[in-house]
Amino acid sequence: MKRIKPWAWGLLVIILVIGAMARFDRLEEKSLWSDEIATIATSMGNSIDPEAFALRGERFDPPHPVSASVYLSKATRSHGAGNWGQTAQVLKANVHPPLFFMLMNRWIHQFGLEPGTLRIPAALFGLLSVGLMFGLALKLADWDSENFLGHRREGFALLAAAFMAFSAYQVDHAQDARQYTLLIALALAACWLVVSLIQRQGQSVWRWGLLALLLAAGVYTQYFFGLFGVLVVVLLLVFGGRHKRIWVGSLASCCLVLLLLLPWLSVFREQLVFLKLAGHYTAGLWNPVQLPEKLWRIFCEFFLPENKAGKVVPLLVLLIGGVGSLWGWAQRQQTEAEAGQRNALRLSSVLVLILLWLLVLVGGQIGLDLLKDSHTATIRRYLLLASPAVYLLMAYVLCAVFRAFSSGRSRWIPLMVTGALMTLMLGDTWHYLYRDHTASDEFKQAARHIHQQGRSQDLVLMSKTGAMAVGLAFYLKPETRLWGIDVPTANTLSPGSETVKRLTAVLGQLPKSAGVWLVFSHTAPSTRSRLSQLLTDLGYQAGSELKVPGVRLTRWQKNARLSPDSKI
Repeated sequence: MKRIKPWAWGLLVIILVIGAMARFDRLEEKSLWSDEIATIATSMGNSIDPEAFALRGERFDPPHPVSASVYLSKATRSHGAGNWGQTAQVLKANVHPPLFFMLMNRWIHQFGLEPGTLRIPAALFGLLSVGLMFGLALKLADWDSENFLGHRREGFALLAAAFMAFSAYQVDHAQDARQYTLLIALALAACWLVVSLIQRQGQSVWRWGLLALLLAAGVYTQYFFGLFGVLVVVLLLVFGGRHKRIWVGSLASCCLVLLLLLPWLSVFREQLVFLKLAGHYTAGLWNPVQLPEKLWRIFCEFFLPENKAGKVVPLLVLLIGGVGSLWGWAQRQQTEAEAGQRNALRLSSVLVLILLWLLVLVGGQIGLDLLKDSHTATIRRYLLLASPAVYLLMAYVLCAVFRAFSSGRSRWIPLMVTGALMTLMLGDTWHYLYRDHTASDEFKQAARHIHQQGRSQDLVLMSKTGAMAVGLAFYLKPETRLWGIDVPTANTLSPGSETVKRLTAVLGQLPKSAGVWLVFSHTAPSTRSRLSQLLTDLGYQAGSELKVPGVRLTRWQKNARLSPDSKI
């Protein structure tokens, strides 16, 4: 790589400092949420999925109310630092590969379970991705040096790195104890190696070996990374397929990746059996939207997830960049015609790579979801690996704008557009960190409400267990009595059922002064209605209610005006 100019180093340091401040600021403030609870449990070698217990003929919830500390121990009990065999055993009834959880196993045993420390690995991988994006963009500019990027290599790289650093979308994932930022770091490093191998026409054995290791690590982190592996093969064959070494190296790398994945094959087979039996992981998620609208919404979300007015900025940049690119191409064609050269439509190699990246990742996700018929093609986390291509595309387009308006007064147009976009992104990140940062603290808010409005003898009754039960246990007092009621079918709460008999017996033993807190997921209205009717029939009356993202809870108190002998 060519020598980087001093001013570019200075700007890169500023970008990294701002990116680090955004990722590590208020890292401990948010409460843990369901997926982070699952990270803790899986990393420690524990399962908190009631359906996995049911398939083994066991029950996740105890047969009677227990203290919150008992539920907490279901996720946090240790099987020993580095006990990766136990983690693999748990993942047999799960949907994830093991690498991130194995890393977190050692991290948790070393640094504990405080939310701030738990999220540090994700924040570090997120910051590393900013530096990797800068390096990849420089590599791309040097690779395409005959095009206009060759004269704007530092600017192109700094723009791409700034988009990665300032995006609230990236900051959000970097403050989440999950594997997503690790995936992006692995993808950026793998893409850097691909471009390097294309430049060298495949002449580097250690680069082929490292590429295989990165691809295997990506699949061991999330199965969707396999689509990125498809992208790597496509790029190698499109740009270097005429070289025999590229073909041989690609084949050897694919074989090495498969060899590295063999130890996990037996567990993967059991995961497929579990998915076929359980089914809930492959169901449609969230609310499907028309595909074109959703794709554009996701594209904008990589830049401005909260700023609705600012979503027009990416569209303006693309339009201006498209016009500028056409103008530049026309000027080049005219120059070549005047010189007697052959006119030819040539797309930049960088632009082709970016478009292939988007096509394979987004198109592959759409294809997978059509096969599953789940309509989740544009869920933000499944498209996470497409976000670097979007940042590179925007940086490329802005460089084209700079080229088109490089003289006279019009040279201020690209500066104003770039400044507006960066300002909006930083403002959006500030809004996320200081306005909406704790808006989804459902477990912390619910526990605080129970502590403030309840009594020590109250029973907390949950209609959805697993991560919800453990999440509440993290923030409730250890002695608070919890009890989860798993409701897999509508018949579970039918009159005379075993579950209703157990509930009636437990509620009948409560002191008259004790209340019952019903905690529900917002997605379980029928269960809420049936349990509410059950409490009403037993002489309870609904009191205070709290609605927070994902959770709804109500306190029920014994109604003294009703007969204590009320029956269902």
